[in-house]
Amino acid sequence: MPFPIPPEYQSELEATEPVDPRPDEEILSSMEQYRPVTSEKNIWAFWDSGLRAIPSWCQRNVIGWARICGPDWTIRVLDMVPNSPNHVLKFVDREMLPEAFLSGTMDGHHAGQHSADFIRGPLLVRYGGVSMDVGCLLIRHIDRICWDLLEDPDLPYEIAVPVLYDQTIANHFVAARKNNVFIEKWHQLYMHLWNGRTNQQGLSDSPLLGFIKDIRYDDATDFHWDWSVPVSQFLEYIAQVLCWQRLCLIRDTGDGFKSSEYWQRNILCIDALNEVWGGEKILGFDGIGPRMYNLLTIRLDADPDSAAYKDAYKLVWRLLTKSSFQKVTRAKNLTHTPHLGTLWDQNEGRDCVPGSFGELLRYGAVHFRQKRENIEQKEAREPRTLIEKGLLEA
Repeated sequence: MPFPIPPEYQSELEATEPVDPRPDEEILSSMEQYRPVTSEKNIWAFWDSGLRAIPSWCQRNVIGWARICGPDWTIRVLDMVPNSPNHVLKFVDREMLPEAFLSGTMDGHHAGQHSADFIRGPLLVRYGGVSMDVGCLLIRHIDRICWDLLEDPDLPYEIAVPVLYDQTIANHFVAARKNNVFIEKWHQLYMHLWNGRTNQQGLSDSPLLGFIKDIRYDDATDFHWDWSVPVSQFLEYIAQVLCWQRLCLIRDTGDGFKSSEYWQRNILCIDALNEVWGGEKILGFDGIGPRMYNLLTIRLDADPDSAAYKDAYKLVWRLLTKSSFQKVTRAKNLTHTPHLGTLWDQNEGRDCVPGSFGELLRYGAVHFRQKRENIEQKEAREPRTLIEKGLLEA
């Protein structure tokens, strides 16, 4: 059903038609086919057991990517299913991946997330494009988020990534032109840490990540999820982010590449709080999973004067007007309260109940176009202290 744009948001949104109007099933079926890489406009995602095994709300996310970005962008959800047309090894050379991933012997709590981390670098270096988590509910066309800027020969940007604070990124969305040296070295460092491992336990003890004990979290106050695990366990969960931080702190990787300088000059820093976690920005982080879950199930014909209705209205229209996408997190076994992704995993179809604010959000992401020309960016901060060692030098 079509939803109108309220008068108070008509200066920020305009109605549009999906770039890809095909039925959902046709879009999914086309993604199951092998498609050779013919350009840098690739969206790379991963689910080890294949596209059809992805939770339905994530499938709807991926379908939304196609409807928003259209045929100019090729979406591939890679997997590790034998003989699959989208098997990882059809696109990535074996020597670029750790043995535990190739042999299926990973045994950590977050093997799926780390598997996606392993293939991110090789895909972006070889082909270019965007590595995106299936939990990303896209709202703005990728060209208008960052790709037009990465393609502009008059601008220095070659990579775009959400930045939380200082050199801390969110790696669920990484856009890069192909053959990028920074991405190549990022992957090299991450593979070095995983050499001989089957899980992430103990990664934070590596001398190469020793700098983390000196990190100040003064600027982290905007991001306070209710972690239920020790700091070391959380840091090992985000080990690829720590590798990015090390690269940003290194003056010279040992071969003449000035990685810290590159970070400051050539990377477009997407404002993570405003562009990626708009829901958390307006509702707060405390109990955000259950709260967003409940708000998005409220019916549009419910009492508009109720506090919950007003919060749901504010949430959805804030996302549609001012967010590039909403990263729906799971953070499974990491937080005290369940996150929205975990709740949607457990409750089929509750992300898009007919006549609800959830359905409005899904509809608006595809049928409304933001009038704002630019997204919110952050400045790539110069590190307080540089590391005067090579990439793999402890």
